[in-house]
Amino acid sequence: MKGSLFLRIAAIAIATLAVTMLAAALLTAQLIRVEQRQDLDSVLRREVSALALGLPDQLSAAAGSDGTADAAQVDRAVQQYLALHPGSQQHLTVITLGSRTISTQDGPPELVELNRSGALPAGVDGRLLTVSSKAGPLRVLRTPVVSRGAQVAVVSVYGPLAPGLDQARQAFVRIGLASAVGLVLGGVVLLLALRKALRPVHELADAARSVDLRDLSSRVPEPGGNDEVAAMAAEFNRMLDRIHADEQKRTELLAAISHELRTPLAVARGHLELLETLGPEEGKTAADTAAVARRELDRLGRIVDDLTALNAGADSAEVEIGPVFAPDVIDALRDRVAGLAYADVEIRDAPPIIVLGDEDRLTQALLALVVNARTHTPQGTPTSVQVESVKDHVEFRVLDAGPGLDPEVAQRAFDPFVTTKSLGTTRTSGLGLSVVKALTEAQGGTIILHTGASGTSVTVMLPQALDSHP
Repeated sequence: MKGSLFLRIAAIAIATLAVTMLAAALLTAQLIRVEQRQDLDSVLRREVSALALGLPDQLSAAAGSDGTADAAQVDRAVQQYLALHPGSQQHLTVITLGSRTISTQDGPPELVELNRSGALPAGVDGRLLTVSSKAGPLRVLRTPVVSRGAQVAVVSVYGPLAPGLDQARQAFVRIGLASAVGLVLGGVVLLLALRKALRPVHELADAARSVDLRDLSSRVPEPGGNDEVAAMAAEFNRMLDRIHADEQKRTELLAAISHELRTPLAVARGHLELLETLGPEEGKTAADTAAVARRELDRLGRIVDDLTALNAGADSAEVEIGPVFAPDVIDALRDRVAGLAYADVEIRDAPPIIVLGDEDRLTQALLALVVNARTHTPQGTPTSVQVESVKDHVEFRVLDAGPGLDPEVAQRAFDPFVTTKSLGTTRTSGLGLSVVKALTEAQGGTIILHTGASGTSVTVMLPQALDSHP
């Protein structure tokens, strides 16, 4: 599999090169054949034109005083003319005088032999044709010769096509041999260049095979340039960076979950073991121990609930979006806050407006914000809950007058397990704002945090129903 891409590309490239060279050889041979035929046609036309113009004058000069010439005179005149216009290695001229034929002594040997044996094929007056013969294909041009208004002879000029075809075949063979040598040399150069070009791809494959979730520090060497291989290597490295970052977050998340769950379990287990050792006379101590264990188990339950809500997130949290009367949310929040015995928490009345959301989830989110504010501010810090209609949405705002959050903490406030209290009896899981964010986004809303020296405010914004009155 490692060399399959290399072999596939090499085979395609070499096959393409071979087909191109073959096409070039065929085209060259065809061009040579056509050029040779055109040259031969030019010779035949020139000879026929010369004969058609010069032979009548020669015949007129051979005539007697009465203006007529006998057969011997005509033959002698034609012989004299052909002596001045002999054949060549390209053509043979044949003049027909009635039943007699006179031809040039010179000419292609194969045509001379055909003429002697009477095997030269006839042509058609005024047309340049390709005809078959025992010596191969021939080009023939025939035209009548007219003197004093009467036809006195017929001139046929022949030229063989075989030499041109032989030359084309020889050129094809030579080009083919040269192409074969070039294909071998070019193929070697191509394979070397292709191997070098695909080396980063092999390195990329090796790096992909060597990636281990326990060690994501390996990276693929990025070649210079802006080609596709360089882009692929860069994207692969960026993918490893993202996987590495996600794996670090996962490791931190698992470590934080383990820590958060281990502590209440250890406390509850220790107090339950102590409870088993106490006798009846130590009832008050047993009750206190059981109460501590119960509180730790309650805390463990809250952590599990928060993790469940956080895992549901904005995509799969169970919410029922519908019209919600804002004053009903505030009334439900007052009832739940009253059970916590919080002091200095002011929950202001909401205007009679309707929002689109889930009443239970919205109340849960606001309660979590109130608990978060009371937990992370000094005792007695004023906290308030306000509701305000702004344009096409409703803002549920929880404010406190505490010292505010550290800027570094504020940037990560909505990340899981970010807390300013990780030690002591007041430690928290750091899931509060993460859960609120997940619940808000599940309802199609937005959450915004502002913090500073004068306090902190967290705003849950939900869309307002078109009919804002109940």
